[in-house]
Formats: sequence, C-alpha cells, structure tokens
Amino acid sequence: MNACSLSRGLWLRTLAVAGLVSCPLGAHAAGPGGPEIFAPGTISATGNVDAITFSPGGDTAWFDEVAGGGSTIVQSHRVNGTWTPPEIAPFSGQWRDLDPAMAPDGSFIVFCSNRPESVGGQALDARSFDGHVRAGYGSHLWRADRVGSGWGEPFLLPAVVNDDTRLYSPSVVSDGSVYFQHPDAQTRTYHLMRSQLRDGVYQRPVPVVIGPRQADERDATVAPDESFLVFSTKLPPGKPDGRLVIAFRSGERWGEPIDLGDAVNHDGAEGPHLGPDGRTLYFDSSATFTVDYPRTRARTLQDLQRARLWDNGNSHIWALSLAPWIDARAR
Repeated sequence: MNACSLSRGLWLRTLAVAGLVSCPLGAHAAGPGGPEIFAPGTISATGNVDAITFSPGGDTAWFDEVAGGGSTIVQSHRVNGTWTPPEIAPFSGQWRDLDPAMAPDGSFIVFCSNRPESVGGQALDARSFDGHVRAGYGSHLWRADRVGSGWGEPFLLPAVVNDDTRLYSPSVVSDGSVYFQHPDAQTRTYHLMRSQLRDGVYQRPVPVVIGPRQADERDATVAPDESFLVFSTKLPPGKPDGRLVIAFRSGERWGEPIDLGDAVNHDGAEGPHLGPDGRTLYFDSSATFTVDYPRTRARTLQDLQRARLWDNGNSHIWALSLAPWIDARAR
C-alpha cells in the first residue's frame, strides 16, 4: 500500500493491524505500509522529542529532548538491537541546543544553540520580523568535531553564515556544506540557504530555489549527494500548517516539490532527517491512535500499555521509507 494513499484514520488502523506499534525497539527502518513509530518507550517515550540524526553506522542517535521549556541534545546507543535510555550529549546540557545534524562521514555535527559567542556572555536573544525581542531564544549554527571517540569544543560557524538570530534546521551533505533555514524579512517567511564548505571555510550562503519563493521552506534534510531533499512548506501560501514534501535535483535546478501525502502530513509532521541508508525518513509528529467504542478489555489494556510507552499526544519520532518516491524518480 502506498503511504500517500492513506487517510489519517486508515493509516492509524493500518498501523494497528500491522502491529507496527509493537515492532522491536531496535527496528531501524520503516515498514512497507506507511510510517511507524520509532523506538517506542526509549526514544519515542513520554516526553517531547524531535530532530533525530544518526552516526554513519546507525548505532548512535542524537536528537532534541524538551523539558521545562528548554531543549537539550541527547544521545542513545543501539545495543543488541535495543536503544539505550537517552543521556545528555557531551557537547550539550548548558544552553538551549536543538536540531543536530551529523555529517555523512561522522566527522562532525552541526546544531543550533542560543549559547553566547564568548565565555561568560549572555544567551542569544531572538528578534522577530516585527522587532520583538525574545530573550534567550536566539539560534546560531555551531559545530562540534569528532576527536577520537569523543568531541572537541563546539565552535560558532562564521558571521557570514550566522547573520541572523533565527537560524534553524541544518543539514550536512557529503562535501561538508550546510543547508539551513533562514528568515526572509521581505516575505516574512523562512527560506532554505546553502553554505559551501571550501578549503575548510564556510562561504557566504546562497538561496536554494525550489518552486514559488513566497512559500515557507523549513526543516530541510538533504541527501548526501544532494540528489533530493525533504522539507516542510506551506503550499499553497496561506495554508495554516506545513506539509512535508520531497524535491529532486536535475543538474543545477530543483524540481517542483511533491507532497508526501496525508499518511505523513497531519498532527504537526516536521523535523525530517534522513537515516544512514539515505532512503529512510525520520520525522516528528504528535500523531496518536484513535479509540473505538465499545472495545474489549484486551484492547483497552493494549491501549493503556501503548500510552504508558509513548502514545500521549507529545511529539515523537516516526520512520518512513522513501523508496516509493526515490524508485519512481529512478524509473
């Protein structure tokens, strides 16, 4: 069954019948029928999580965990097929850190943070389109390099990249270049930018032109070879909620976005990241299962057990195979 053809209700019933909510905690790929919850009870647990990224081998994951209005990057390891309880990443835990993105070769990670530029400074503030200042909610792009089995001290990407206080959702491609989300004062929306890494130096970002420029473009994840990207957009403009779409590259041009369908795009689907295989999409959603009455006591127990693991309306990680779209493009 194609994920695009599933309505919200049918999708949820399909997942229930297929038993996708009871998949092994170490399950790393989406099932063929549509999105599946990822690592229920450990990564997708009782709290809000999003923006997951993986080591090249897929045995370590980094993602956001939200608590007390703040955001921290945490990590989990897959051991004997099971994901370990998340712990604070070595480069996080003091400031508002979010949106980690691992380089395809695992040599560094780029993330967003409100941390000050110098030791002893104040958290970065954010300034909205109308000039309103939100104290401590700014976001610049930072990078931490792998040093042996650990991490070096995070450093701020250059000012030519960090030219605004609301930069989000980096994605790193094979040559180390970074895509990210940048506010546009003229359209009062967000658009995607790309900064080329040349001789170890990040260059002035250039716009990534995909379809109508008046549309919001957020949360991009880009294939390592830059053959396609998935992002969130509001099409047509004025729509209240963003939808995840995929766009393919032909030469130097990006094609028109293709909607990933209602199976994905409900209940706040956002934060897409590609898995190490380059064909599995991980995204966050507050999707939850519906309850039909009357129900058996066994079904009630099943529902309660699921709710105790993750099914509580918070943001959790879901996985979806992009094979139908990628293979259709290849044909």
